[in-house]
Amino acid sequence: MKIQDFDNWLRDLIYPREVEDFIETIYDGGQGDPNGFEYKKKVAFYTDRYKYYIVAIEKEKNNGYLGCQVESRKPRAGEDWHRGNDLADGGFNSQTLEQIKNSILAYELEQLSVRKPQETPEE
Repeated sequence: MKIQDFDNWLRDLIYPREVEDFIETIYDGGQGDPNGFEYKKKVAFYTDRYKYYIVAIEKEKNNGYLGCQVESRKPRAGEDWHRGNDLADGGFNSQTLEQIKNSILAYELEQLSVRKPQETPEE
């Protein structure tokens, strides 16, 4: 997987709208070092309650990295900080990307306040 694949995924996520209207690019650039070339892209997007950061690092000499973090958009009562969590991360591949999408969806789901009783089968 390459940074271009990550960009395509962002386009697919927003389609038919424009990525730039929904996803903020925090960093987008490459650099060389003794361990080879590395290209990094960090993006952010928002929901009503949370801000999500996704980092994609393409490395010349290994699998690279994909990771996601979430931060609340407003502090809880009595707190002056924004709570956050690490979500899925791993190698720069489609499996990690799918885990990130699933972890974002799971984070956005609201827990049921009341569960329906299980029905007993009729005899």
